Amino acid sequence: MVKTPVVLYKILVIGIIILFVGTVITPTIASDTDTSTTLDYNGSLLGYVNDTSGNPIEEALIRVYFHGTYEEDYSDSMGFYRVTNIPICYCLKNATCSKECYKTEWVLLSIAENTTYDFVLSSVNCPPEVPQIAGPIHGKPGEEYEFYFRTYDPEGDNVSYYIEWEDGTSTGWTLYIQSGAPIQTSHTWNKIDDYYVRCKAKDIHGAESNWSPHIITISKNESFNFNFKLLERLLNRFPLLEVFLRAMNLLR
Repeated sequence: MVKTPVVLYKILVIGIIILFVGTVITPTIASDTDTSTTLDYNGSLLGYVNDTSGNPIEEALIRVYFHGTYEEDYSDSMGFYRVTNIPICYCLKNATCSKECYKTEWVLLSIAENTTYDFVLSSVNCPPEVPQIAGPIHGKPGEEYEFYFRTYDPEGDNVSYYIEWEDGTSTGWTLYIQSGAPIQTSHTWNKIDDYYVRCKAKDIHGAESNWSPHIITISKNESFNFNFKLLERLLNRFPLLEVFLRAMNLLR
């Protein structure tokens, strides 16, 4: 009978402790939840993008990654950029800066309002531009025509061309010539239809451009087509006519 009040007293004390701990823990969890859902998106990252010589780089892409997404901006003609709508929180964010022909740079930053950071990009070897093709827009089977190819290299390196024709023939890689200088080659038409010519280029470092698909339209003059088809029928009907014409050097 004496021990009963003591046991009840202990149970009462333990219950009070549990209630106290519960009241302390619950607000803390709720507070963390509220914080994660009410982020402050007033953070921003701004600065300049330059090359190693201090020249501004235009149209460089700057991205700031956070919480599975990102915000981005492009640098202007002065190299200036400003990425906004970034959450302000206690975490480092990955910021990258990239542009074709430059090595991509990245940095981990703790971003608040108007955080500044300047990127410096190092240039890398770039492939030449896709070659431009110029040539006759009309042609006849068996006649040889000249074509001109031209491309530019970003670093001004000498370039070589690889030219392919629809009939499967190719020039192979040509000798290296000055960037922007035209190269001339010739080819013989073998049909009266659209003729496909494609070309690519590479610089002295081996960087290759993309293929340059091009269609040169051959003349579809009706009288020419009629005469050609008529001649073709005559040759099929009278084989000796072909021998005679070739002997007279009137047929190739």
